[in-house]
Amino acid sequence: MPISLRTLESFGDVAAEDDAVLEYFLTTDAVERITTNKTLLVLGRKGAGKTAIVRHFTEGCEDKFSKALNLRGYPWNIHAQRVDRGASDIETYVSSWRYLIALEFASLILRDTENPQYEKVIDLTAFFNDNYGGIDPSLSDILRPRRLRISKLNLQSAILGNQLGGVELDRGAGDLQLGSELNALSGSILETAYEVAANEGLGPYILHFDELDQGLSAKDISRSKMLIGLILAARDIRRETEQRGSLLRPVIYLRSDLWDDLEFSDKNKISQTVALNLEWSSDALFALVAERIKARIEPNAVWDEIVDPDFMRGSQTKWNHILARTFLRPRDVIRFLNAALTEAKRREDEPLILTNPDIVNSREPYSAYLKEELDDEILPHWARWEQALQACSAISTITFERDDFIREYANRRTQDNDVEPDEALELLYRFSVIGYARRSGYGGSSWAFQYTDPQAGWDNGATRFKVHLGLKEYAKLREERQG
Repeated sequence: MPISLRTLESFGDVAAEDDAVLEYFLTTDAVERITTNKTLLVLGRKGAGKTAIVRHFTEGCEDKFSKALNLRGYPWNIHAQRVDRGASDIETYVSSWRYLIALEFASLILRDTENPQYEKVIDLTAFFNDNYGGIDPSLSDILRPRRLRISKLNLQSAILGNQLGGVELDRGAGDLQLGSELNALSGSILETAYEVAANEGLGPYILHFDELDQGLSAKDISRSKMLIGLILAARDIRRETEQRGSLLRPVIYLRSDLWDDLEFSDKNKISQTVALNLEWSSDALFALVAERIKARIEPNAVWDEIVDPDFMRGSQTKWNHILARTFLRPRDVIRFLNAALTEAKRREDEPLILTNPDIVNSREPYSAYLKEELDDEILPHWARWEQALQACSAISTITFERDDFIREYANRRTQDNDVEPDEALELLYRFSVIGYARRSGYGGSSWAFQYTDPQAGWDNGATRFKVHLGLKEYAKLREERQG
């Protein structure tokens, strides 16, 4: 019998945390790189699939040695007070993150140990009970105590020649000892946990730090330092544990725009060696949709059965028409297909499949969605970015000249918007709101967008630009100049 979309509720939820993503997870190169310990940092735009990977490791795999550390609702204000004033400015939060990672690792070891009477297990358990009332404290409580008590844990290194009976987390502005004491405590916890894991054949353990962008509404120097501290602490622990069979593997998932804003000396080295940028090709996205079709409609269903064979305008396939309006992210494709499904269900046809009018009528609600997505990404960096988009709307065509933008932007720019026109164009390019015209071989030209060609970089001398097709309806733009 022919396929019908009549009973299909959706192609899935846009957000991976709300979706049954494990039913149709597509194994990618990112999974292999994390599994083989080649990646410390996973970078991608919002909706690129970071949370889906975390869920694959922590919910979809039989391997129990993965834990998701979701920082949604994390008490950043409390963490901001755990300052190592004896460290360099950029490393001021490394020691606090080392402690948090060490404690999460030790908690997993205690969860999995089968030898509760082992001396090292008793020591670790005592530390947890003394400070957290149990071996599984919540992520938000790890740095909350004002003082950490140490009753049985035998520290491997002493501070100023004395063994520590405790560590004060609340320190005055002139106290420079927190970092050294906390590092000594973290080192002892790690050594003890490593020994238990090795004796019992546990691990390796992967800690997945996800949703680090939650609650970030504006540029925050303290938050940037904390993000850098987490990355440096995870890198250091990753290096140390390589001598122990990589028993502990922290992996950090971070939005690309937040990574781009961080500044520290080892950033380029990390980018070149242990960072992975999540990028999707047309074929990979098509394979992802194919998996969803099989899971949600029937195991043998394919794309060609759910769309009619007619081309869009200009002999363009429906798939290419949809893809041209996305940022090559799973989230965008799913949102467009869900909008098209809603449009199709307005008709009484049976069997129900997607037609050209369904695709065309989906563009307006999809365009509004894409604008909201860009708000989430851009507003923390530029609160008045919509004034630049309004300038594009005023020009009214999807392509425009630099001088036209400068004029219209000046007419809309308010006093609380300190972004100059040239910087505005660069920021719009950075978030792929616009691309610029560049010359290609044989005297031709093409459009350079950051999301399709990140290596191209920004061209300060560019004079002609194009708004992303996905924003055409929201910004009320037309294809060509009239008259």
